[in-house]
Amino acid sequence: MSNKMKTGMNKFLMAILIVFGIGLPLSASADKLSVTPEINSPLVYLLPDSPTFEETIPAFREKYNKRHPDIPLYEYRVIASKDISQPFIRAASKINDNIYSSAVLERGSEKIKSLQLTLLPSQSEQQNERNHILAKQYITALISQFEPTLSAEQSRFQLERLLRAAENRPAFSQKMGAMRYIIVNSRENIMTFAIEPIKLSLSDTAANEN
Repeated sequence: MSNKMKTGMNKFLMAILIVFGIGLPLSASADKLSVTPEINSPLVYLLPDSPTFEETIPAFREKYNKRHPDIPLYEYRVIASKDISQPFIRAASKINDNIYSSAVLERGSEKIKSLQLTLLPSQSEQQNERNHILAKQYITALISQFEPTLSAEQSRFQLERLLRAAENRPAFSQKMGAMRYIIVNSRENIMTFAIEPIKLSLSDTAANEN
């Protein structure tokens, strides 16, 4: 592995630790932003009854790549961990030297609990701009994949709205329907976007049906 690739992977693993180390408030109501990170508090997917998407990574990738062959997701590889007591495992996929996707999977079923895309800073402004555009294309595709009722234009609009809300904030989460979107901006100019399922209460279900 080249020094450049090692550096990119090290930055990516650091970004993963940042995301996994920040617990966002769990009490945010629909369409309200949680803008204050709670350091070392439990993450949603660590809770015993936290939900999963009803798909494994291989099944998700197959459907995603058929729908988005121009911006494919490559094979996810498990990130080794000595702590087998954790109820989840982590996996990662490299898109290029500055863009990675990662996933939190339920141990045993390997269903997706959280799917993320991380954008690392580049050495040049031009490369930064290209990677930012590419990352937005991937995130838009992920949104439309998890919310198939949205058109590509609606998914782009939703992403732009989320990015504007997250600007100049270290972290926030927002519930939309049965999804939670999370954006974490680190001091090292690393941005991670995550999609997670949420458990709908009876009141949430009624509101979505109206």
